[in-house]
Amino acid sequence: MAEREDYKEEGAYLRGSNSVILPAEESSKKTGPLAHSEIINLAKEATVIVSISAEKTGSRLIKSGNASIRKFKSDTGRGFKTASNVPPLDFGAAGLVGRDDEIDALKSSHDRLRKGGKKELILVGGQSGVGKSSVIRSIKNDVLVEGLFVEGKFDMNTSNEPYSGVAEAFGIICRTIKEAGPEAIADLQHDLRKELGDKPGMLVQLIPELHEIMEVETADETSVGSIDRADETEGGVDRLRFAFRVLTRVFSSLFSPLVLFLDDLQWADVSSLQVLEYLILDKENENPLMVIGSYRSEEVDENSTLHNKMLGFREKTDKFQFRMTELTIESFSSNDIEKVVTAVLPSFRADHIIGLASLCHQRTLGNPFFTIEFLRMLHFEGMLAFDHKTKTWSWNLSDIEKKTMSTANVVVMLEQQMRKLPKQMQALLQCAAYLGSSFSEATIDLVWSVYGRRLVEERIELTSSLLPLIVADSIFEKGEKQQYRWTHDKLQEAALSLSDMRRSTFQLDIGKTLYYGLTQDQVEEDLFTIVDLINNGNTLKLPEFASVNLRAAEKAREIAAFQACRDYIAEGISLLQEKDWIQNKSTALSLYTIGAEAELVLGNVDTAKRYWETVLSRSDLSTLEMLPLQIVKAKALGDVELKSREALEYCLRLLNSHGYRLAMVRKLAYPQAVASFIRTMKKAKAKPNSFYESMVASHDKKQKYMGYLLSKAAYNAYAAGDIAMYLLSTTRLVELTMETGANEFSATAFTFLGVMSIIVLKDYEAMERFQNIALRMLGKFRGMHNAETIFVSNLMGLFWVKPLESGWAMAEEAILAGRREGDLMYTAWSISLYVYALPYTTGRPLHSILEGCPNNLAESEEIKNEANILSIKTYYQMALNLSDPSCENPCLLVGQLYSDTKEDHTDNLIHLADKVVAEGELVFWHEDYEVSAKRALKIGEIHAKLGPANFLNQIESFHRAVALYAAAIKTKNAKYKRAANKIRRRIAKLAQYGNTTIQYYCMFLTAEHLLLMKKYEEAKLKYEQALEAVGKLGHLHHLGLFNERYSYILRRDLSLGRESRYRLEQAIRYYREWGAVHKAKALAFELKITY
Repeated sequence: MAEREDYKEEGAYLRGSNSVILPAEESSKKTGPLAHSEIINLAKEATVIVSISAEKTGSRLIKSGNASIRKFKSDTGRGFKTASNVPPLDFGAAGLVGRDDEIDALKSSHDRLRKGGKKELILVGGQSGVGKSSVIRSIKNDVLVEGLFVEGKFDMNTSNEPYSGVAEAFGIICRTIKEAGPEAIADLQHDLRKELGDKPGMLVQLIPELHEIMEVETADETSVGSIDRADETEGGVDRLRFAFRVLTRVFSSLFSPLVLFLDDLQWADVSSLQVLEYLILDKENENPLMVIGSYRSEEVDENSTLHNKMLGFREKTDKFQFRMTELTIESFSSNDIEKVVTAVLPSFRADHIIGLASLCHQRTLGNPFFTIEFLRMLHFEGMLAFDHKTKTWSWNLSDIEKKTMSTANVVVMLEQQMRKLPKQMQALLQCAAYLGSSFSEATIDLVWSVYGRRLVEERIELTSSLLPLIVADSIFEKGEKQQYRWTHDKLQEAALSLSDMRRSTFQLDIGKTLYYGLTQDQVEEDLFTIVDLINNGNTLKLPEFASVNLRAAEKAREIAAFQACRDYIAEGISLLQEKDWIQNKSTALSLYTIGAEAELVLGNVDTAKRYWETVLSRSDLSTLEMLPLQIVKAKALGDVELKSREALEYCLRLLNSHGYRLAMVRKLAYPQAVASFIRTMKKAKAKPNSFYESMVASHDKKQKYMGYLLSKAAYNAYAAGDIAMYLLSTTRLVELTMETGANEFSATAFTFLGVMSIIVLKDYEAMERFQNIALRMLGKFRGMHNAETIFVSNLMGLFWVKPLESGWAMAEEAILAGRREGDLMYTAWSISLYVYALPYTTGRPLHSILEGCPNNLAESEEIKNEANILSIKTYYQMALNLSDPSCENPCLLVGQLYSDTKEDHTDNLIHLADKVVAEGELVFWHEDYEVSAKRALKIGEIHAKLGPANFLNQIESFHRAVALYAAAIKTKNAKYKRAANKIRRRIAKLAQYGNTTIQYYCMFLTAEHLLLMKKYEEAKLKYEQALEAVGKLGHLHHLGLFNERYSYILRRDLSLGRESRYRLEQAIRYYREWGAVHKAKALAFELKITY
């Protein structure tokens, strides 16, 4: 806002102490937009007046004496008011005519919520003026008995403003909580911090009222470093999804039920409609929530965003467990209007009532709002007579018919009525019409103080004199904190039509007045509205407003409103001139960079490409200045177009141009990569812990971009199967961290260094140290990739040396971190770890997996994470086959959710690894062990190759070894024995670390080995040790397995029939508790025929 001080005072002066007036020779003659100097001076003077007035009255708003108001009334009249001896019309007497069915439908939805329902979505359509809002508000009192009913409205003038209606509704909830007192505020703060952390983030920007009840804590920079991220758009949409869902869960837990009414959805921006979807599809919200949306049916067709969103909702009701109701409000019939006329204009003449109702229907086509305004007009024009003795009304129908005409547009009639208002009221209405559906008295006062004289000849009256009159005429309604709102959109439209001839210049002038006249905080709060006014009025494409659009685009990006961000960028770029690349280079570069990023988020690669090509084709920019756009291009190639190989080569070229050459000879890249990895690992191991503890964040701009490029090179190398370049990129990231300080990818780089320590060198101690370094970095620095680091460090690292039971807390931490930072991929994988991978490996009841998978699958489908969807289906089907009694062939991975004949993903290594596990487990549990052993020989270590270091290899290898030993004991075949011993020896080495599951694996395989060697007593002791160890952990599947195998040797080799029977009974019991119905049934049959 510093630029406001650059203008000299000229062109305006004060008359008296409360009016701003243009110089006489320029006042009414000036028709074009005001110059900047005029705007600045007028805005300054208006602000001075407001400030002086505030000092005198204790309020920032201009006040006037009763004498001034009385004088204005006597000079101008009272607008739409009639003679004092004619009473006003009481439209409340009619009630809601002809709306019983719609009201009953709303009440039924509310009753379902009160009786335990979770989510209701109600969409109410109808033409403007049919009374949609009145019908919806009919349930408000019922809701308020136990819950909360709040409204948010979208505006035709600010339809591009992100989240406006949603933010308004949530702001009301915040104010309600504030009024509820300290206890309610404390509960809110606790619940929000639990999910969102210490800072509510972008929600505070969207909902200013939240800041009033939420103490926003700032990080202690002495203990926590702040990392600058290269891509500020990454995860923005998904962070917002999580934040809005958390906020709604908390609000709906405090108010039960919570009813959100969003009015005029046809004007909602794309981001707001997306929020509506976030809320209604949130399967984790167990609290009763009703979202009601109204829309003008005449403005929604099959090409509109709202129409397509409604189609999507219809398809998702079952999957996301919400109920959707669609209502259509129709216009009045002649009978409905007759009821209204009877209630509002009681008369002894029934034929008069029928005649007037028929005429109203002809003139208004049955539109309720139009009908009411038509009757108001008759009242104002004196065509309705009132008899005070009989308290009845009368009228001359033929006279009314002659003096009125039919029109389908109520705005025309309202405009005609407004033109009969005093000039100053008309002028104020024109000013207010551009400020949106609601506005503050301070804002309209500023605009009026600057422009009132331009619109009227005489000295302007104060807004504090005019606003009460307009409220009295039911054009405005006054709310809290000196806020005003139009009583109906059609009134605002009519006021807009008063200024059609000068509409564009008027919008520009008002926008500039607000931008330069309001305080910086006020401008920030209404930035989108102000910039929209400037853009709508800037028909001459004045270049000075490019920076204004950049400011709006940056704010839109911060709140993940990328459609709005894109639009502001496009407008700003259209205003740039060639000289701006010299005089305002930073503005020009920022516009193109943010524009390319936003277009990429929206999937518009061609537009993003046009932006980066414009910049990269220039010869007057440095290599560092080009880097942001080059990074966008690299991201487009790899993340959007999925051209992994091309993206990798592009990243390598960029790195080379900045002195980061990863491979001297590409053909020798792999030996170079191994050598580089070993060298870097040794260097990292040699550094003492104090080195990492004292590390600071790197704020070097170039190094930030180099870190990003190295991470993209690693990602694309992995996707392209280029292990050598993956190793080189990862190790170089570690070296960059040790050389220049921490960057956003440092923690993940050390995580993957640890993973490679296992894969390449089998060095589990080095792995554990590097993983702990990575995790400590997350606590030391803000801005790193937390979810990825936590997930990978455990799944492919620490789970090999720590108890699997520690994984539950880790998975929860990774899920929360991923949602907070908008990392969809690792959030989804962490949920899958929590829902089925950990429960299966630790023998939790199968029903817990079956209960968690549907929500897990729905969430992954919502975010279109195809790899995770396939993984969930694979293990979900496996769990179904294990536990479903109706499954005809449980040993095959085939079913309704997944079938190998339907799912052909031979290029998806993660899926192939999952498939190996799931198919092997079904064979292991349901086939004879010799069949499983033959498969084990055939498969070999393919899972370890497909998913190196994945902890699922533990149970996969263990079950292969069990099957191999069982087959070796039964058949004495040496090939089974050799393969089993090889796995046992590997597991024995791993058992020296702290994974308690691997330790009992080792005990059990040792027992099987001793049995094979005919060392029966030693084997018996090891079986019992293994049973004791698994019993302490409560792994049901292996309690069943160990008892089953122990029963076998007790009967066959030790002739202990009674104990053998007991062990088999225990095996059946544990298998049943686990949920493996087919396995339990097979053993029950064996028990029956054997004993």
